[in-house]
Amino acid sequence: MILKAKGITKRFYTPSTIEVLKGIDLEIDRGESVAITGKSGEGKSTLLHILGTLEKPCSGSLEICGKNVSHVPLSDVRNTHIGFVFQSYNLLEDYTVLENVLLPARIARRPTGKNSAAYLRALELLEIVGLKGRASFHAKLLSGGEKQRAALARALCNDPDLILADEPTGNLDHAHSLDIHSLLISLSRDFNKSLIVVTHDKELSSLCSRTLLLKDGNLSG
Repeated sequence: MILKAKGITKRFYTPSTIEVLKGIDLEIDRGESVAITGKSGEGKSTLLHILGTLEKPCSGSLEICGKNVSHVPLSDVRNTHIGFVFQSYNLLEDYTVLENVLLPARIARRPTGKNSAAYLRALELLEIVGLKGRASFHAKLLSGGEKQRAALARALCNDPDLILADEPTGNLDHAHSLDIHSLLISLSRDFNKSLIVVTHDKELSSLCSRTLLLKDGNLSG
């Protein structure tokens, strides 16, 4: 099992107390793809950030690859086990595409020089996502679809067990969205990665092995 969440709650206290998550239980197996759907404001992104250790729950427990995240450095969990894909790409615009893909390896303090394992993997990933010819381009020169392709390659740089994607096609038109849907699912399948994707897109959720609904603080499906 890649991820096990038990009794995850989250409350916000400003301007008034709101309980967004009311005891979420979730288990994800290796290679499984899960879509989390629901209306805006239901807490989907909050849940994804908690599962990715970017936010802390008010209560509950979270295990990733058998590690209780409250007992280990969170940076180690993120650098080793999780790859992130965001709606807004989160690329460094003045870095090259290759430099952006290598960022997770640099953060994890792995060698990233030419011919290092991380460097060669980054080039391989860029070829897979169709961007090898853009490796030396600055990220600001890419189209939206190309930026998300670069973000997908970056998410896989450290060979994580789990990919977390937050509305990965929310900024793209329909045609480019379909391309990213197909690429995201194929990458997770071909590399045997678990995938959790938050999305409003029914076409993307239909490609996942499981679809869950977050409503009134509860997860069902």
